[in-house]
Amino acid sequence: MISISIPGVYNMKAKRSIVKVNAQDYKRATKKQKTDMLNDLEKTLHWHRKYITTLLNRTGKVYYTPQGIKLIGDPTVVYLHKRGRKKKYTQQLLPWLKALWVLAHYRSSIHLKAFIHHNQAWLFAGIPKATIDAFPNDQSQDLQPLQHIPAHIKEQLLSISPATIERCLKPIKDQYRLKRKYQPHPRASVLKRQIPVEPHFKKTFGKIGYTELDTVHFSGGDSGGDYCLALGVVEINTAWSEYRLLRNRAHIWVARALADIDKTVPFRIHTQHSDSGSEFINGAIMAYAEQRQIRFVRSRAYCKNDNPAVESRHWLLVRSYVGYRRYATEAEGAVLAELLPLISKLHNHFMPTMMLLKKVRVGGKVYKTYDIDIPYNRVLKSSAVAEEKKQTLCEERSTLFYPELLQRILQLIQKLDRVHRSKYNLIPKADDNE
Repeated sequence: MISISIPGVYNMKAKRSIVKVNAQDYKRATKKQKTDMLNDLEKTLHWHRKYITTLLNRTGKVYYTPQGIKLIGDPTVVYLHKRGRKKKYTQQLLPWLKALWVLAHYRSSIHLKAFIHHNQAWLFAGIPKATIDAFPNDQSQDLQPLQHIPAHIKEQLLSISPATIERCLKPIKDQYRLKRKYQPHPRASVLKRQIPVEPHFKKTFGKIGYTELDTVHFSGGDSGGDYCLALGVVEINTAWSEYRLLRNRAHIWVARALADIDKTVPFRIHTQHSDSGSEFINGAIMAYAEQRQIRFVRSRAYCKNDNPAVESRHWLLVRSYVGYRRYATEAEGAVLAELLPLISKLHNHFMPTMMLLKKVRVGGKVYKTYDIDIPYNRVLKSSAVAEEKKQTLCEERSTLFYPELLQRILQLIQKLDRVHRSKYNLIPKADDNE
């Protein structure tokens, strides 16, 4: 009886060595001996006996290719074919993808894809070095690749999917999160749970001019005394958003902010929907609405779900820029008064937003279809907006350059930080980059 030889502890490479060592004995063995050897090899290698037989028979066998090349069968030599589709989006694309993510102020992958698509005209033309150098040092280093984007990189940036963007940027996002340069929405899941299954079902959709109102408090967790607030107004059909500073909750500040927003938006406001806060439910605001023939309605008590459009934008347009500090001084108010309209302008003219188009339930699963576009484009597509308003809006857009606008916003954020810290620590005056 012929017994098999096992050369020590084996892995996949060692298993093939076992076959090679026993191949010659297998070829010289009788039928009964071959059966015994195959039984032992099958128990040892945990391979199918037909596969083991094939390897044993081919070991040492001579083959000739059509080109006359002599080949000798050896199970320890393995040529694995690299199966599958070759990678299209490699590490070569990462510097430009990272720069665009930083330039878009750390938006999600879905919004970054739309941001690239809707702003490709000026993005792919290249951003001047002087403009990039004017950003803070950490952002300026990240944005350097945008001075010149090669043609093949442009093609990949236009064809890349949001899922691929998320996969490529994941290591970078993890690093930025550890360095506290970037953080995702801390309560995004909570906001989703607060929005009902059939959101604001009684509101008038389709006719531009229906706005939701709400305030963001800069109280720092202490509701005592006077402090600054931000008034947010969001149009539910286009996602056009406007934020203005309120020095406190007095009616006069709300009325002035609403009047300024009414003159700024490129459409006529026909409805204002607010919560039940005292800054809105008062005689002064009701008189303001009656004077301008605006229908004024309010949410149900203790139902934040009645104002989902404006509630869901407080983090995106306010908290992600200025945080949760307490801002109460005149100096802080002056910086916020300049900063908030610029943030609104940045998002209205350049940042794409997602809006639910339809929702279909099939069994226990809900399928949702979204439209992702810039509010500026939605206004231009609307037939309810006057042509004069559209012309004025186009003229305003032509005067805006995204990098310069974002650069000014970042400078004001740094200035706000210095002003805030100066309340508690005596620090030397620095250049405000005015």
